[in-house]
Amino acid sequence: MTSARTFLWLTVLGISFLTGCGAVFVNEGSKNASLAEGLANPNANQPKKVSVPKEARLLGNFDDGSKTMNSKLAGGSGGQWLAITFGGNTISSDFGAAGGASGSPKAAHIFGTLIDKGDKVYPAFQLQGKLRDSGLFDASSFTGIRFYYKCPSTDAAMKRRFAIGTAPTLPAAQGGICNGACYNNFGADLSVTPEWALKSYAFADLKRESGWGDPVTPPDLVDHLKEFIDFEWAHSANNAAGSYNIDFWLDEVEFF
Repeated sequence: MTSARTFLWLTVLGISFLTGCGAVFVNEGSKNASLAEGLANPNANQPKKVSVPKEARLLGNFDDGSKTMNSKLAGGSGGQWLAITFGGNTISSDFGAAGGASGSPKAAHIFGTLIDKGDKVYPAFQLQGKLRDSGLFDASSFTGIRFYYKCPSTDAAMKRRFAIGTAPTLPAAQGGICNGACYNNFGADLSVTPEWALKSYAFADLKRESGWGDPVTPPDLVDHLKEFIDFEWAHSANNAAGSYNIDFWLDEVEFF
């Protein structure tokens, strides 16, 4: 009996001590739940992603032949799809082609002959998805991006890369704030893929290339989700002089 009383006394004393230190033990939904009001919630500052319907996540599927991005895109529309090259090269702007992924009517098809003079100009054949006519795009409602990609073995590019252009990595002429060594965007390398393949990238996994480019602060893409400018799929010779056959396809581009 004495030991039982001692145990009870020690238990009450322990609870009183913890309560005095600010600890309150409350079962959620109990009549004492109000005692927990005002206590810090460790998850309170964690960002919550909004559930976005599929039709508002799609950037483009090229089925209707339009070069305008999806008008229902969450975060605003008005963006354009562009085929771009430079360094004396030319590229067809009519990139819509029959034979999309999963039996869809059309896809984007970029192809032609790229000439690289090895003079550090770094020309490329690029499909660009510019998210707005001007200003920055807020992608913070999303976790990543996915798309169908196809690149036959006849593509002779020395470098194939998907990247996201952001304000800190692009110069003012492209809508960014970089004023030094620009264009080292967050992205991932691509490889020869003879059949349609779904590529899926969480924003947290996309990285900049090492060894060049102005620093970005903070250094991760997830810190710059409200500063998106464009998406880029580029095939190049990476400054290796020569003539290169370029051939790649893109379809069903969407956020997730």
